[in-house]
Amino acid sequence: MLEQSELSAADQEDAGTAERIAPRLLVIDDNNLHRMIICRAAAKAGYLPAGAATYDEAVKLLQGPAFDCITLDLALGEQAGVEMLRYFWVIGCKLPIITISGCDDATCGDSERIAESLKLNIWESIPKPVDISVLGDSLERLKAGRRDG
Repeated sequence: MLEQSELSAADQEDAGTAERIAPRLLVIDDNNLHRMIICRAAAKAGYLPAGAATYDEAVKLLQGPAFDCITLDLALGEQAGVEMLRYFWVIGCKLPIITISGCDDATCGDSERIAESLKLNIWESIPKPVDISVLGDSLERLKAGRRDG
C-alpha cells in the first residue's frame, strides 16, 4: 500500500477531499471478525469506519471527531450494549444507529424498547450473522436518507 508521502500532491488533495466528504461510521462490536467485516462493508459503501471493541473504546472515540452514524452490537459484553444505548441518551446522540446482534429475541426486544423509550434514532436492526448485502443496502439507504428497504 502506498504511504501518504508516496502520493502526488493532487492525489493527496483528492484523498483528503474524499475523507472530508465520506460519512464517518462508528462500528461498535466486541467480536474482531464481525467488526472487521462491518468496517469493510462500510468502506465499500463509501463510509470512513472506525471500530471500537468495548464500551470504553466507543466512549473515547465519541469524544473525538464527529461521526455521522453508528452500528452497535447489542450483545456487547455484559449489559454493555444497553449501557451504550443509555450513554447515547446521556450525550444527546441523535445519530442514526443500526443495531446488529445475535442476541436472543427477548434481549433484542428489551434493547429496542429501551432505545425507543430513550428516543434514540434506531435506523434499522440487523441480525447476526450479518448478511453483507443487507448491511450494504442499509448503509446505502442511510447515506441517501431513505428508510425504505
